[in-house]
Amino acid sequence: MKRIILHFLLLIFAYTVYSQGTLKPVSINIFKNGNYYIVKEGNIIVNNEYATIEIPKNPLLSTFWISTAKDINISQITYITDTLKKEKQVMSIFELLEANKGKKLRFTYKPSEKELREISGVLQDYQKNYGLLKVKTNDNKTMFLYANNIADITFEDNPNELLLRDSLYRLARIRFDKNISNVPLKVIYMQTGMQWLPSYNIKLVNEKELQLEMKAVVENYSEDVENTELTLTVGAPQFFFNNTTDPASYDYLSNLYATPATPSPALAVQSYYDNFLADESAGAAQNIAYNDFSAFETEGEKSNDLYMYKIGKVKLPEKSKTVFQIFSVKLPFKDVYEVNMGDIASYAYYGYLNVDSEKKYDVYHSYLITNNTSYPFTTAPVFVLNEQLQPLAQDQIKYTPIGSTSSVQLSKAGDVLVKYKEEEIKKEDAAKKIGKVTYNKVTIKGTISVENLQDKKIELNINKEIIANVLTTSDGGKFTKTGKYTNLNPNTKISWTLPLGSKDKKDVSYTYEVFVDASL
Repeated sequence: MKRIILHFLLLIFAYTVYSQGTLKPVSINIFKNGNYYIVKEGNIIVNNEYATIEIPKNPLLSTFWISTAKDINISQITYITDTLKKEKQVMSIFELLEANKGKKLRFTYKPSEKELREISGVLQDYQKNYGLLKVKTNDNKTMFLYANNIADITFEDNPNELLLRDSLYRLARIRFDKNISNVPLKVIYMQTGMQWLPSYNIKLVNEKELQLEMKAVVENYSEDVENTELTLTVGAPQFFFNNTTDPASYDYLSNLYATPATPSPALAVQSYYDNFLADESAGAAQNIAYNDFSAFETEGEKSNDLYMYKIGKVKLPEKSKTVFQIFSVKLPFKDVYEVNMGDIASYAYYGYLNVDSEKKYDVYHSYLITNNTSYPFTTAPVFVLNEQLQPLAQDQIKYTPIGSTSSVQLSKAGDVLVKYKEEEIKKEDAAKKIGKVTYNKVTIKGTISVENLQDKKIELNINKEIIANVLTTSDGGKFTKTGKYTNLNPNTKISWTLPLGSKDKKDVSYTYEVFVDASL
């Protein structure tokens, strides 16, 4: 005789048997904004021309669709709220008693702190609303006891560990144009509750090459997924009704367009821990040859403006987080120094030069990485290690198209000095009038002074923004207009790439003209 002892404090994991029956996920596409697209397929039993399936909890507006085989037509779908019995695994001693009426059992009963009794017999009934159980004992007596005084239970035979419960669900009743016993169905929808969070790891290989790895943490707080093809999408698709659920999922009158919807593009999730947590393990150190520089890539494809990584078949339990290694590749990089300077003088706004010529601007030591892969880099944090796998920095890689470059900042470079000044060299009063506003045109010369105090040669990249029309630049400075204007003045970007020797000093200059309100 097999005896199974279930203690009151035993933790049992719950699972739900879905009423969709044989409808199972076959593919899922997860985005970075908390949305996912899922396809489910299977055969459903038809009774009296109707098949009934449970619909998803909160599908996004217009994304929930049901289809069947080519030679069968769906003539009607009715969405209703109804009661279904679902099996669930017992999670407490009270549910265990409810599921095992009529079973032989023995249990320890503790009616008080000082008294402990053992009772054997048949569980005849259990009233869950009152916590009262009725037991026919082995000596043919009937006992009524409170379940909360039971310490543990022993069943003479295998107990029932599943319990049927009535619950309200939203159902789809599907009517077909043929009298058939079962039908293949496909269900597709988008829903919130899953997202993927990318992160990078950089390891230096040598002074010109580094190893870039990316992993994806997939968070599932929506539904169980098993043996399903997983795709992770990079990009920012337009989800206009991102926060609006499909009217099929609720049992009240729809009022979708009472207020205009707000477009919600799928932007990268930026909620990450600020610090890496050290993993401490006991025991002596071991000499293990770790494969830190292995190379691998995940198959993917470009679809319009998106890139989709094909992970393969996966299992994603509900309320879980799963990590997938996406790629690890060697890439060329340049060791550079960078300084970014906005329109600090703001002449177009103030009408005068608002510049402190003695101020020093932050210069950052950076790695300029070239994306020579066949896929874009998505926005994500990056952890940088040197050749000895010691930590150097933590920064962020921005979205980087194929063939483009991405800058990863390592630290501030206090021994590379950058200052700048501007001076007015020409002014034309009342150069232009628009409506009632008169504008003066002012020509200004700017000078950026740099000094390398280090004992090595460096490359310094200077990026300067000005709300003005740039006329000239020295030392090969390149300038472009962004297409945006502030009043009459275009937003312009200037960039220089300067080689600097040890202890070297250099000045670069530029001129621009700006229209400013004459009343300032």
